[in-house]
Amino acid sequence: MKRLFDMENPLMRTMAVACDLLVLNLLAILCCLPVVTAGASLTALFDISIHMVRGEEGYIFKPFFRSFAGNLKKGSLMGVLFLLAAVILVVDYQAASFYIPMLRAGAAALLVILLAIALYAFALLSRYENTVFRTLKNAAALAVGFFPRTLGMTAFTVALWILGFRFYQVGAPVLLMFGLSLPSFVSALLLKGVFHEIDKTEP
Repeated sequence: MKRLFDMENPLMRTMAVACDLLVLNLLAILCCLPVVTAGASLTALFDISIHMVRGEEGYIFKPFFRSFAGNLKKGSLMGVLFLLAAVILVVDYQAASFYIPMLRAGAAALLVILLAIALYAFALLSRYENTVFRTLKNAAALAVGFFPRTLGMTAFTVALWILGFRFYQVGAPVLLMFGLSLPSFVSALLLKGVFHEIDKTEP
């Protein structure tokens, strides 16, 4: 029994990570509510997720809000840019449904590409000091250069949200608890090797 509740026990470690992800998800949602601060919230979300993957999770609240405040300007700007692009693509998708149904696939593909770049962009912004547009450029380059990882991150995120909406009664609570934090954590796992490669090339 004592071994069961040992924090080094894989089950207890998994439960601890799940609790941290739950708290992190609620914080991210809360800070996304003003909409214009959503980018800063997502940047802080990736910042904490990356530290969790590296075994440096520690506390959640103070590091999250410190990262949120530190990336408020750049993160918010990046978030607004992604939101505007997403709105345009969603409108195009809806319009294509009425006029040119074949173009729906193109709009949907562009939305997925936008998501892939966003996953890299917010992670990069949380870790490296750079301008917003330079970060976006690097994110697009990495999304292409590390395509298998990009595919894994994007597929997981899209699948989670599609299943969440498809099976709404069960999926809605799951998305509320882990809809943002779980994709960021999985992405951080896959980005660990990417950041290792980047760090090796830096002077």
